[in-house]
Amino acid sequence: MVDFLKSIDDKTNLAGTNRLELIMFTLGDKVNQSAFYGLNVFKVRELITLPELIKQPNRHACCRGIANVRGKAVPVIDLQKYYGYPITEQNILVITEFNGKTQGFIVDEVEEIIQLDWQNISEPPDIVNNCNTLTGISLLSDDSTLMIIDVEQIIAEVLGSKIDVIAATEMTTRNSDLTVLFADDSRVARLQVAKILEKMGLKYHSAKNGQEALDILDELAKEVEPSGRPLSDTLRAIVTDVEMPMMDGYMLTRRVKEDRRFDGIPVMMHSSLSAEENIRLGEKVGVDAYVPKLRPKQFSEALDNLINSYDKKAA
Repeated sequence: MVDFLKSIDDKTNLAGTNRLELIMFTLGDKVNQSAFYGLNVFKVRELITLPELIKQPNRHACCRGIANVRGKAVPVIDLQKYYGYPITEQNILVITEFNGKTQGFIVDEVEEIIQLDWQNISEPPDIVNNCNTLTGISLLSDDSTLMIIDVEQIIAEVLGSKIDVIAATEMTTRNSDLTVLFADDSRVARLQVAKILEKMGLKYHSAKNGQEALDILDELAKEVEPSGRPLSDTLRAIVTDVEMPMMDGYMLTRRVKEDRRFDGIPVMMHSSLSAEENIRLGEKVGVDAYVPKLRPKQFSEALDNLINSYDKKAA
């Protein structure tokens, strides 16, 4: 089993480099294995041998039960069953932290930790099985395929995690021209953010990754250029996930902060990587706020504060 625990300083060095570290694992028999799966190392807390599980009735077929991990009840999702692989004898439980909650994923064997450039990770094409449960795909040097799983999608489907949009706070100042740009590679997360922004009475542009978001920003800046007005007059905030193909949220934030056309537009990170070290990574590249996913009230209040703070400065 690999030793994936690195110092926070080592991980911090990846911020703004558009690179990430993934723990790579197999699902099913490794013989003739040509497809591997990956999770961001930041989400992984530990690897253990699959313990005895407490069964739960009336749960999703891929929820194998509850594991007792040092006195803590951890729901366990069987990724082998989820992706249609036969159950193997040797099972590893990958313990992850997602939005402050802990869950375990059953995999067959953990291979190694690899570091990739987000530019070498693309959106999964429709021909890939279960492409809606993946956020990225990359061809490795040995011609095998690495698929990055959409944790939000799987947890929402198997464990029933849903966002309570009603809890979102409405804008304290309403203006029908206010627009927000948000970027997230998870389909579930994009739908959730869109619902929150609609609840807040905000218009929005949506992007699937950082590069697409930067392209949209470039087009918006060109549109307002003839008027001589700053883009910040109408585009009042950028909300970005961290993990995204092509360009991650750290690099997107850095590019925004370096471009004078985007002066006055605050950036808020909205990520499942909510541990303190991840927040420090965001601060390193200049984010103005950092909120964990699936907390609509905290999201809407932080965004409202950013927008209203700009209004006060402009007054």
